[in-house]
Amino acid sequence: MPRLVRPPRPGPSGTPRRTMSSPRVEESSALRILLLVAGIAAALAGLYGRFKGIGTWPLGVDEFYISRSIDNVLRSGLPRFPCGSFYTRGLIFQYVVAGLRTRGWSPEFAGRFVAGVCSLLVLPPAYLVGKRIGGTPAGWLAVIILCVSVWEIEMARFARMYAPFQAVFAWYLLAYLRYTVDRHAGALWWMIALSVLGVLTWEGGALLGLANIIAVLVLHQNGRLKAADWRRLAGLCVLLVLLVEATRDVRGFAEVPATQVHALEQSSGTVQAASIWLAPLWQHPAWSLGLAVPLFLLIPALKWIAAYRDRWLVCAGLCLVLLAAAVHLFLVSGAALLTMLLLRLVDWRELNGRRARYFWGALGSFLLFWIICIASSQALDQARIAGHAGAPLAAIMGHIVGFPDIYDYIARPWGRTLPILSVEIFAALLYLCWRAVSTARVAPEPVSVLLSLIIVMALAVGATDADRFETRYTFFLYPPLIILGVCAILEVVQRQRFRRSIPPALAACVPLLCFGATEDFQPRHILEVDSARVNFRIGMSAARVAHYYPHVDMRGAAQWLEARVRPGDVVITGIPTLDQYDHRIDYFYLDEGDNRYETYVCPDNRTERWSNLPVLYTAEALNPIVASGRRVFAVLYPATEESVAAYASKAGWSVMRVWSAEYGHADVVLIVMNPASAAAQ
Repeated sequence: MPRLVRPPRPGPSGTPRRTMSSPRVEESSALRILLLVAGIAAALAGLYGRFKGIGTWPLGVDEFYISRSIDNVLRSGLPRFPCGSFYTRGLIFQYVVAGLRTRGWSPEFAGRFVAGVCSLLVLPPAYLVGKRIGGTPAGWLAVIILCVSVWEIEMARFARMYAPFQAVFAWYLLAYLRYTVDRHAGALWWMIALSVLGVLTWEGGALLGLANIIAVLVLHQNGRLKAADWRRLAGLCVLLVLLVEATRDVRGFAEVPATQVHALEQSSGTVQAASIWLAPLWQHPAWSLGLAVPLFLLIPALKWIAAYRDRWLVCAGLCLVLLAAAVHLFLVSGAALLTMLLLRLVDWRELNGRRARYFWGALGSFLLFWIICIASSQALDQARIAGHAGAPLAAIMGHIVGFPDIYDYIARPWGRTLPILSVEIFAALLYLCWRAVSTARVAPEPVSVLLSLIIVMALAVGATDADRFETRYTFFLYPPLIILGVCAILEVVQRQRFRRSIPPALAACVPLLCFGATEDFQPRHILEVDSARVNFRIGMSAARVAHYYPHVDMRGAAQWLEARVRPGDVVITGIPTLDQYDHRIDYFYLDEGDNRYETYVCPDNRTERWSNLPVLYTAEALNPIVASGRRVFAVLYPATEESVAAYASKAGWSVMRVWSAEYGHADVVLIVMNPASAAAQ
């Protein structure tokens, strides 16, 4: 396939314009020895951390979900629940693990082994991308860091789709740079194939369909697209629709009981958020007249934009910036403008011209209008009443840069768990953006292309309607962020006045030292990775537990029950994982305040989908079982136990805790009708 490479456009003097290129650490024998020794040590530590004792401990709840679906694949050939409907998350992962389990591998070992191997598959593209941007040392440094990263190791030991999708995304980055920077048309087919593979690995793979479209825009010719580009865009838009459709949840949901519907309405913020978003103008219609000022400034701004009509991508991008500002989506405005600068759609000098002041005036007037409007709205008054001194400012910022919600989806989860690393990465991205925007060049460089892709991915993640904010949902972005961080540090070191006095080997140590100062470098964690302390997150903060994913010793609960449950006893569980290790369970219990009803209960409203057990919904449903006089053992989370105990005190039962998990948070409680008989037990 011929390379579609454009020659550098000459500058005003007729000489080729200077392009941005990261200074690369000069290779020397000392540097090669350092990288070799550090690489071998990191590789050994990474292999140890990823595979030591991976089959030792029981499945976590999320691991159990996909493992149970794999059980269904082994049973019927399809990921179909016995009560109907399908679990289509991680289809490729499910069938690969199912193939290993047919060879006699345990569910714990097989699932985690596949995740660990996929984690290793991230390393080759990470090296190649790092080498592409910052030279061979940058590639090796990125690999060394990813080898010993505790987050990478923990996700590699997690039998879910996050490590496999990260591998797909890492290889996608190679094809993306090949297509956008090297302009190899054949790389687009690899991107399409990896997009399909990505969706079959994790539903977040639909983001790759969006990245495909961005890649075509990167290939603009001075702000214009060719006829062939339009055809590619049309086809890729169709592909994006198909990829999004492939993420549809087809599990089949139960009809939520009336009491639960009310609870969900009270807890759901979707409708409330939409009303608050539009509230400022609805509450103060007179403020609509204030829009006259920015609209007046918009007229000369549009005339200035029209001067770029021969570069229609520039016109469209600048109009998008103003349109987003008009509806107070200033995060979209800023991201769109930065992306245009990174992709060389427009030069910063063009935005600094005399006539561009109308554009900035319209943008600033929209910002001022919305700040004043929101500051006087009832939503802000409610924030003052319900919150603290910082609530009014938070309310304003929530309206101005609250959508896409990058703060809740990315910044806050990363910041509370990895504050030092997050600050380092943010500083590196700021520096690279400044360098990319301020350096004269003709076409986007690999750094600019990668930065623009990360911006688009972050906006897409922030625009999703997720019910939880977990760091693992953005885990796929970690390798490119590490690569960019390494390259930024190396560039800063090399650009200092005293760089000639710094040996290359010492310069290469700086990224490692910076990473070593972060929360993601924990040698003791790696050394004891298969211990109970690490596996069950003993002594860790709640944020770090959520970051690595919590585990509960359900195998221990099953062993306790096996030794003590007699014929005629009733066993109830509120933790689905127990069914993996104890097959004598009679019922699955859901508390009235549990928001998992739709995802746990089959459409028949009687069966729990993961265990195929009859469902007891609310503590009141326990009445006839307890009244039968049989001993009732219930395995519950502590919060559910408290709710059952509160109902028992009113119903005349006795609830006594008879076992607590040594590792994790779970209890076995004995429920009997007569308090005296409970004491005798």
